[in-house]
Amino acid sequence: MTRTFKALLAGASMLAVGTAAHANNLSFAGGWPPNSSPTAKIEDYAKAVEEYSNGEVSVRVFPLSLLSFSEINAGLRDGIADVAGNLLAYFPSEFPNLNMLAEFSELVELEEFSGELSSLAFTGAIMEYVMTSCPACMEEMSAQNQVYLGAASTTSYVLQCAVPLTSVADLEGKRIRAAGAYWARWAEGVGATPVSMSINETLEGLNQGVVDCTMSNTADFVNFGFIDVVDYVYVGAPGAQFNVPFTMNKDSWNGLSDDNKGAMLRAHAKLAADIAWVYVEEGRAGRERAPDMGIEYGPAPDDIVALNREFIAEDKDAIASIYNERFGITNGAEAADALTELLGKWTELTKDVSGGEELAEIYEAEIFSKVDVSSYGK
Repeated sequence: MTRTFKALLAGASMLAVGTAAHANNLSFAGGWPPNSSPTAKIEDYAKAVEEYSNGEVSVRVFPLSLLSFSEINAGLRDGIADVAGNLLAYFPSEFPNLNMLAEFSELVELEEFSGELSSLAFTGAIMEYVMTSCPACMEEMSAQNQVYLGAASTTSYVLQCAVPLTSVADLEGKRIRAAGAYWARWAEGVGATPVSMSINETLEGLNQGVVDCTMSNTADFVNFGFIDVVDYVYVGAPGAQFNVPFTMNKDSWNGLSDDNKGAMLRAHAKLAADIAWVYVEEGRAGRERAPDMGIEYGPAPDDIVALNREFIAEDKDAIASIYNERFGITNGAEAADALTELLGKWTELTKDVSGGEELAEIYEAEIFSKVDVSSYGK
C-alpha cells in the first residue's frame, strides 16, 4: 500500500511538472509572412519574454503556419495556440465593443491629432481605455476564452491612386477599394464607389483598372507592391487606422505565475511599440522611394482634407448609432468622448518619439506597469 501511494505521489508530481512546463512554453500564431517586418518584431518579442521572465517562459513563433488570421480567434479560444495578433474586425459579432473602439481611429485625422505619429497615440489611447475602462471589452475577451494584452495600429490610410485627384469633384464615381466599414462609408459619403477587395487582390485590381484607387495604410504602399502601379498618393484622407490586438488563451495566461504574467505584459508593451513603430518606418521608406518612381506623393487637395474632417465629425456619431442598432451598445458616444480625451494625452506623450524602444518605455510606464496581474484576466 505504501509503495502504491508513493508511486501515485511520484506520478502526480511528474504530471504537475509537465503541466507547468507546458504552461511556460508558449506558441505564438503569426498571421504575417515569415520574412516580414512584423514577424521579425514578434521574434524580438519572444526573446524579450524569455529575458524578462529569467528564462521561465519561452515563446515559439509560427509565422503563417499554425493559424491564418481568419483562424486565429477560434484557435486561441480552443488552445491550438497560446498568443497571437487577433484581427477582431474579422469577428464583429464576437467583439462588438472592441470593434467599435477600433473604428474611432478616424479621430486621428482631426486637426488637433493628425500627423505622421498619430498611430502611436491611438495605440496608446485604445490600450489604456480597453485595459482600464472597458469592462464590456474584458467580458468579450473572456467569452472567447482569451485575455487582451494590448494592440498596435497601422499608420493612417491614404488614397493611393492610378488617376489624379485635384479636388473633391474628382472623387465622384471613382472606384475605390475599401478595407472595411469605415472606408466604405467614406467612399459613399464623398460620391465614390466602394469596392470590397482583399489586400492580396488589390495590386492586380489597380493594374487592370478594376479600381482607380485603394484606401490603404502607408506601409502597405510598399509591402503589397502598390508602389509599382500607382502614380499618386494623397495623404490626409480618408484616414483611420487598422488596429491589431494581441490576445492570449485565458487558460495559458492563468497557468503563469504573477511574476511571469508581469513579464508577459512588459514584453507586450514592447511588442505593441515595435509593431506600431515598424509601420511608421515602412511608411517613411515608401515616401522616400516614391519620387524616384515618378510618383506624386503629398498632401491631398485642401478641399478633400476639409471634407474628410467634416465627414469624421459626423461619422463618430454614426458609429455609435450603428453599434447601438446592431449590437445594443449604448455607450458609444461616451466611448468616443473618452478616446478623444485620451488622444489628447497620448498625442502629447508620443509627439517626439524617435524609436520603438522609447515608445515601449512610455507604454510600459503609462499602462502595462499599472495592471494588477493578480486579478487581470481571471
